[in-house]
Amino acid sequence: MKRESRVRDRRTLDNRLNKLPKKEEFAVPPQGWIKSIREALGMSAADLGNRMGIARQSVLTLEESESQGRAGMDSLNRAAEALDCTFIYGFIPNSSLESILRNQVVKIVDQSMGTVSHSMKLEDQATKLTDSAYEDLVTELMNSPKVWHSMNPKQNSK
Repeated sequence: MKRESRVRDRRTLDNRLNKLPKKEEFAVPPQGWIKSIREALGMSAADLGNRMGIARQSVLTLEESESQGRAGMDSLNRAAEALDCTFIYGFIPNSSLESILRNQVVKIVDQSMGTVSHSMKLEDQATKLTDSAYEDLVTELMNSPKVWHSMNPKQNSK
């Protein structure tokens, strides 16, 4: 049941994520969202500070922190509210969750098969997995909760 639930949840989330614009459309302006929106509205840092209940200098510090990727979510949310905006936090996967998982499983299978093949060659035994057996193994492992335990993160990115 847990396996079916995980597959269903992954597919549901993939469907939701597919409806989002591409990550390039969310590129943060060079000076950050707060300053960009504030200036587009013709609002001074002092005015935004008044709306947020903080000093002008604190707004400038927040804008600088945001442009450097160091601003906290609470501060970003408060600034968004003061700018009559909605702060949204999220992750946009580089590909579907199904693809990310499958790529991880394929790495594990290939690595395991490479190790087994090497051992079998040393023993002068041949080993070859048929395409359908390979796919069956990949499909089975995609439902395993231990997929991510097999390789360290540095190996995952290769």
